[in-house]
Amino acid sequence: MKHRRITAALMALAALAANAQNPFVQTWFTSDPAPMVHNGRMYVYTGHDEDNADFFWMQEWRVYSTADMVNWQDHGSPLALESFSWADDRAWASQTIERDGKFYWYICAHSTISKGMAIGVAVSDSPTGPFRDALGKPLFENGSWDHIDPTVMIDDDGQTWLMWGNPQCYYLKLNRDMISYSGELGRLDMTEEAFGSPAMNKREKGKAYKDSYVEGPWLRKVDGSKYKVDKSKAYQLLYAAGGVPEHISYSTAPSPAGPWTYAGQIMPLCPTNSFTNHCGVADYKGHSYFFYHTGKLPRGGGFGRSVAVEEFQYNADGSFPTIMPTDEGVKPVGTFNPYQRVEAETMAFSRGVKTEQNDEVGVYVSDIHNGDYIKLQNVRFDGNQPRLFTARVASGLRGGRIEVRLDSLGGQMVACLEVPGTGGWEKWQTLSAEIQQTADGTHDLFLAFTGRKGPKLFNFDWWRIQGLQSLVVEDGGTGAYKAVMKEESSLDAHTVFVPQDLSPFGKKNPLPVLVWGNGACTNSPWEHFRFLNEIASHGYMVIATGFIPIEEKPYQGPMSTTQQQIESIDWAVAQNADPSSPYYGKIDVGNICAAGMSCGGLQTLYNCADPRLKSLMICNSGLFKVSNLGRAVGGMPMPEKSKLQEIHTPVIYILGGREDIAYENGMDDFRLISHVPACAANFPVGHGGTYRQPHGGEFSVVALAWLDWQLKGDKQAARMFKGKDCLLSKREGWTIEKNGQFGRLK
Repeated sequence: MKHRRITAALMALAALAANAQNPFVQTWFTSDPAPMVHNGRMYVYTGHDEDNADFFWMQEWRVYSTADMVNWQDHGSPLALESFSWADDRAWASQTIERDGKFYWYICAHSTISKGMAIGVAVSDSPTGPFRDALGKPLFENGSWDHIDPTVMIDDDGQTWLMWGNPQCYYLKLNRDMISYSGELGRLDMTEEAFGSPAMNKREKGKAYKDSYVEGPWLRKVDGSKYKVDKSKAYQLLYAAGGVPEHISYSTAPSPAGPWTYAGQIMPLCPTNSFTNHCGVADYKGHSYFFYHTGKLPRGGGFGRSVAVEEFQYNADGSFPTIMPTDEGVKPVGTFNPYQRVEAETMAFSRGVKTEQNDEVGVYVSDIHNGDYIKLQNVRFDGNQPRLFTARVASGLRGGRIEVRLDSLGGQMVACLEVPGTGGWEKWQTLSAEIQQTADGTHDLFLAFTGRKGPKLFNFDWWRIQGLQSLVVEDGGTGAYKAVMKEESSLDAHTVFVPQDLSPFGKKNPLPVLVWGNGACTNSPWEHFRFLNEIASHGYMVIATGFIPIEEKPYQGPMSTTQQQIESIDWAVAQNADPSSPYYGKIDVGNICAAGMSCGGLQTLYNCADPRLKSLMICNSGLFKVSNLGRAVGGMPMPEKSKLQEIHTPVIYILGGREDIAYENGMDDFRLISHVPACAANFPVGHGGTYRQPHGGEFSVVALAWLDWQLKGDKQAARMFKGKDCLLSKREGWTIEKNGQFGRLK
């Protein structure tokens, strides 16, 4: 019973969790793992053994994925018996494969049509679904009960092979569409030479055989570019062997159709608490992994299995070594970033909790009681000062607490979130708690759940740690000072780009400042970070409006404001004067340029009168004319053209040519400015500029030359703009116009 927390089963689980990675799913019983690598993630497709089962009562299939091999996200059950109109029982072993951007999930289930087991196939545009029955009927059935455990492989020549069977191993050659086949059903020769013993009806009474094929085949081809494999052993078929209990063995062949030759055991019989086994193999991030299942979870066993994984190295000829099951499992192949939205069902280990799913939030953690926990492994806090722990939770009655602890359940508590009753188990609230202790370096992270003993406390959808983030972009840029993109605790809702090493800068070599406003008044420089990072790498402090774009994707949130540029200038001035700041005495507050793209350019023009500005840079922007005010987007600053008279510094307009939607407004601005030096440079790329190209593309070349001239007094940089034959006029694609005041610039 769940409320009896101090039980032998839970004590065993706690002991298992101390240093364990296996089994790597604890929330449900899972079986028959089938790994697949796609777009930098490892996915594992599993069966699901029902709790308290006395046979292989299995109704659905599940998906888990990881980027580091220790922290696994539960993607729920995107495929079940109900997905197939013809299936009514026994959702047994399966495998998924990608081809031409689609994902094909080959399953076996009991058929209401033939009354036997059948092979089916589902398809999806995503590795995590939703999946649908690709045919509306089985791919193959003939009424037999031995059509189970499909495995699939695409050969080097593009031919797809589908195999399955117990005790006979069958195969089909699939067509390119992956849902039809050519030719007749093939049967492997189940001989002693092939699998260690012949088929059951051909075995000699009293004779001891070295092994036998049973079920669960896994077909693969040895990578001949990595291993010195004999052509006669190019293909490997791994399978559950030996009868009951099962171990894992394999055979080799020159072709999937055979002839096969027995090659030996891979995972011998071991005390795994499961009388079956089922394996899958995959390479990921330079490592080789062997997946299998055990019965080692509390209340587990032969009908309550759990997937596990071991790392191994192939022999020089591509053959398998002996692989033994361990509780420790595998080591991480990366660190885990807590400064992102983390689905609560992502975990390295857990105690007590389950997962559920619905159409509103997807998968979430449920069945949380006092003393339960979730553990994440190898969580990296380096360079990111945490400030808030935020979580989305729901509670029908009394709630509880989430204690965020480092390294162990009794370790340092860095935050404690109080979860109230929210009025329902699926009435979600997003709550935050301050980080109480600084976390640095790499730690295991425990989310420990506490509250009244006995009852269910709350459900848990997602969490994140909000803090100061940083990211090195494009190896720090091409300039002499490798830059970093970062947040600063004293400057909310801004992103700072600055040289990583500040030691070269001081009173004799201070950092000029560029303050930047984003296109569409977006409150994140997600479209411009390469451009801005490149500028910083040449010895500038760049302060951009908005939140740091750790992930290159559109920002969703309120628009930025014109005041944020003023906040940027105020902050730079204050940091330069603060003895406790790392920027103390290192910022050139007498050389500040305000700049922005599109709506950010309008913000810059709105702020143009600030006396602290030394220069302006208006990119893909210009004040709207009366004739085209209707094109403006709500929320943009909309000063009249008379605002241009407040400009008191040299100004450059960098536009995208006549295809730029801001071309008309920008060129009109330029022609109206006659009281200060101004120029308009055009490069025919349209409104988007080149900001997202590597290192900011051509726009960064011109912007850097302008900044070096105006803020650093660089005479070589001035040659880009000065004179009838300036370098910009000779640069392919560029044109430049200058007003009557421009010639007086030195």
